[in-house]
Amino acid sequence: MPARPLGLLAVIAGAEADLRPYGVRHPSEAIQVGRFLLVGQCLGDPDTIADAAGRADLHALTSLPGAYSWILADGDELTVFTDLAGQFPLYLSRHGDELALASHPGVLADRHGSGIDPISLVARIACPSVLPLWEDRSPYLGVTRLPGGRLLRVNRRSVHTGPASPAGPPAGLRSALAGAVAARCAGGPVSADFSGGLDSTSLAFAAARHTRVRGILYHHPEIPAGDLAAATALARRGIELTTVRGGPATLPYADLDCPPGGEPMRGDLAWRRSLQRIRAAESVHLTGEGGDALFGVAPSFLSGLVREPRRLMRHCAGQAELRQTSAFGLALRAWRLSRTSPAQALKRLGRRLLHPDAEDLTWPGAVAWWPIDGTVLSWLTRGARAELAARVADPALAERVDPDAGPAYTAMLTELRHSADAQRHLRELGAARTGVRVHAPFLDDQVVRACLAVPAPERADPAAAKPLLAEAMRGLVPGDIFSRRTKGDYSAEEYHGARASAGRLHRLIDESRLAALGVVEPGPVRAGLDRVLVGAPAPLGAMSQFMATERWLRDHRRGTC
Repeated sequence: MPARPLGLLAVIAGAEADLRPYGVRHPSEAIQVGRFLLVGQCLGDPDTIADAAGRADLHALTSLPGAYSWILADGDELTVFTDLAGQFPLYLSRHGDELALASHPGVLADRHGSGIDPISLVARIACPSVLPLWEDRSPYLGVTRLPGGRLLRVNRRSVHTGPASPAGPPAGLRSALAGAVAARCAGGPVSADFSGGLDSTSLAFAAARHTRVRGILYHHPEIPAGDLAAATALARRGIELTTVRGGPATLPYADLDCPPGGEPMRGDLAWRRSLQRIRAAESVHLTGEGGDALFGVAPSFLSGLVREPRRLMRHCAGQAELRQTSAFGLALRAWRLSRTSPAQALKRLGRRLLHPDAEDLTWPGAVAWWPIDGTVLSWLTRGARAELAARVADPALAERVDPDAGPAYTAMLTELRHSADAQRHLRELGAARTGVRVHAPFLDDQVVRACLAVPAPERADPAAAKPLLAEAMRGLVPGDIFSRRTKGDYSAEEYHGARASAGRLHRLIDESRLAALGVVEPGPVRAGLDRVLVGAPAPLGAMSQFMATERWLRDHRRGTC
């Protein structure tokens, strides 16, 4: 079996826990000091880490810069810390008298003989916005994913979850971002994604204050995403631009032979495109993953403005003009949402699961706690929808959602998790295929913590894109970066790639493993694919997750990229 990616394994079967790293490809990725083991991208000084580990100083160990998870063993009990975004997840499984934790759920499934959990797989397809429904689950029965940004006490009898972090109040976003970028430039030249958009481009210019930066732009000349002109113009400010050209082999679905990761990931469907970018990179490569989650804002933020009618109507008018919809309708949705608790929203979701409609998800429809595409619900069997509805009806599910935080905050956590999974795919792909270390500064704990402290309405401005990022980067990057109001659109490649691989995708549906598991109806999925093939509006995200899951089910025991 191919080597697993970077991770750690902890086993409690006797009086002492056994800790060991695996898949390490760079000395900085795994740090072991006695009974302490850290994996991830910790940017702290090694001597400081060793001293804090030796003293079991939990405050210091959770306050280090970077993104990482760790385990500290004390006899047959473990103290566990998980990174806030979930880029370096930890999974837990029990079998007999043994408890085991690992960074890869397949390690635990192999060890304990765990089978597939099909309901958790289809929850990610049909309910990607309902984070409480799947955030603590893995694709395997009995293998639990530990929550991100938590301190936990784990033994063979119980798991006690502590506060999100004892690290104190969040640092200022500007200093957190500047520090995250500077630390990664200390070793010499770096590369960075450089689309001309706000996220990756601002990171590249921030890095250029410290070292030489090679900007990597992906461009398919036959299916342009609209980034080339902006990236070329901005690169003249001091970025060495390398344009990676796409072709038939880089289209989504063109090559499904990348060995799967621990969970189905949409990035696997276009891994050749990602690999081509990484192969042009320096030994350390920066991506803008997490930027949309942290600096964008979900449509549900409007509900947080209900007590400020003038401000609410200003935002509704701006969004209505942009989305060609009704400002009054948006305001009414916001008012209703402000009076809906998470428990009430979950109850409505349960009814919709049992009696699905064919309503497509629109931007106004996302002014909700749990935006769902009704068309995708029709892909599931009645039994699968009933089981999902039963999980939704569990009172413990609503208790895990903070009603005071609001739906936009919950949506931000959800998008953060999706971003962390996307970055995990890129990081593992880069390490295995090229040796390049792929970093996402936006996903560092200190950056995430600073952004989470900003209320959603403060991250929205109908007249400006990502005002929080623009303010944090003011003076560090050229100001006109943030004047661009367009964003590269790669959906045309999704449509083109699906048409080019139509036969293969139809076979995946005809021989569906999810259908064999009794959770998917092939007919409605096939109808969804046909919409994609003729270029009609379609739920591309759900279709990609479905295809990634089918591919993952065929060879998930083969290891990872």
